[in-house]
This record gives sequence, structure tokens and C-alpha cells, in this order.
Amino acid sequence: MSKKPRPSINDQLARLAAQAPAPATDTPRDPATTGQRESVTTSQRDSVETLQRGNVLDGANVSELAGPEGYKRRVRYEKPHASIYAHPKVFKALREIAAATDCKPHDLYIEGLRMVLRQHGRDFDALNRGE
Repeated sequence: MSKKPRPSINDQLARLAAQAPAPATDTPRDPATTGQRESVTTSQRDSVETLQRGNVLDGANVSELAGPEGYKRRVRYEKPHASIYAHPKVFKALREIAAATDCKPHDLYIEGLRMVLRQHGRDFDALNRGE
């Protein structure tokens, strides 16, 4: 014995529409159902100031942040991110060296950058401070 098929959502909506009474157009609506108030008074407030919010961008800045096709472009305020691409065995060896010397792999990356920049006559710390 199989189950009786369930009615579709369209069938249910049609049934509800047929059961609903026709709306009366000549009767006045109740203000409570329409959300309208009969007597509303507002007082004048002279002490209110409108302040510019610091995190809101004006129209000129918004267009600069929009990327292709109007997509928003993320603006990074921190130092820019850089990735290092190498074989996973290289990173494993760096982690082992960092664990043996009680430091983090990032410290080894910084040490390597200092060495390369020193060979080319540059100061890593001054460049890192933005000088």
C-alpha cells in the first residue's frame, strides 16, 4: 500500500486564496492595524548636533574602493602580507631548526632577509620602519 501524494505548495496556496474572504474596500481601516497614529507631535530639539562618523566613507572614497564590476575592494591598513613559496621539506627543516634554537620560523625568515639586504647594502630595520 503506497502513501497518498502530498499536495504541492501551489495547491495549498490556491486553497487558501479560495477560502479567504474578499477584502472590503469601503470600510475604514483600524489605525492599530495600519500603524498610523491619529495625533503625533514632535518637539523641536535645538541641542542636537549631527556628527560625521569616522568609519563612514564619503562618495569619493567609495568609488576608489570599488573594484571591477562594482565589487568592494578590501583595504589593508596593516603591513602588507607576503608569501614564501618553497617545497614542504624546506618548511619542515626550518621548523626543526627553529625548535632546536628555541625560536619561531618567522625569526629565521627575518634573519634571512637581514642577511640578503646586508649583502646588497641595505638596512632591514630602517626599511621595516618605513624609512
